[in-house]
Amino acid sequence: MSTVDNILSDSSNRYYPLPQKKWKYYQEWHTTVFFHWEIPLYFIEEYIPDGLEIDTFNNMAWISLVSFEVKKMRLRNLPAFPYISNFQEINLRTYVKKDGIQGIYLFSIETNKLIQVLLSKVFIGLPYQKSEIIRSGNHLQSKNDELNHQLDMVMRQNTPLKNKTIIDTWLTERHALYEMINDELYRFDIHHKEWNLRGLDILIKEVFYQAGNYTANTYPDIIHYADKLEVILWGREKTH
Repeated sequence: MSTVDNILSDSSNRYYPLPQKKWKYYQEWHTTVFFHWEIPLYFIEEYIPDGLEIDTFNNMAWISLVSFEVKKMRLRNLPAFPYISNFQEINLRTYVKKDGIQGIYLFSIETNKLIQVLLSKVFIGLPYQKSEIIRSGNHLQSKNDELNHQLDMVMRQNTPLKNKTIIDTWLTERHALYEMINDELYRFDIHHKEWNLRGLDILIKEVFYQAGNYTANTYPDIIHYADKLEVILWGREKTH
């Protein structure tokens, strides 16, 4: 069984059916760290595009900062090209839904490669921005002067997550990404097997990110870690 067929063989972790059209991209996410903050809705309500509803858990919104290394990104029927296909990514997101489909909405999406910024804007439509992201072993540093975003962290030991809770699943099992492109709302469908989440002992030297009127600069309420996830993505689709 091929890698993609293996991914598609299990959709039990999805909240809505797999798309019927052909997938478009494959990539792997490595060394993923999630920082999650619980916040009142009023911090971000006015920054969510029309047509999207903030998805809440116990009447509270959540903001997540997600850092990971993308590897082997490629188009369907094409091989990966190392310089283009491997890069660092950090995104800042919240949780939304439309027509009953739960997903995420990005406040920012950053990468360490300018070519990735250009290619993503042209071919995918996602608003990548160039940041200075340096990963050295378990140490990750990132700085974006334009957005005034900063991250400096050292990952220590990761441990099995003994009991995955409802909120753990709610925060991570998302298979739709919503984004405004040229004043139109689009959905990007995503699929992967269930996250193998782990706990993480981490030293956070600096974290400063802005989501609407909320500043994420405190120790997160929840932290997750995952070694590797294989992912397929479909092209963007305009919502109605």
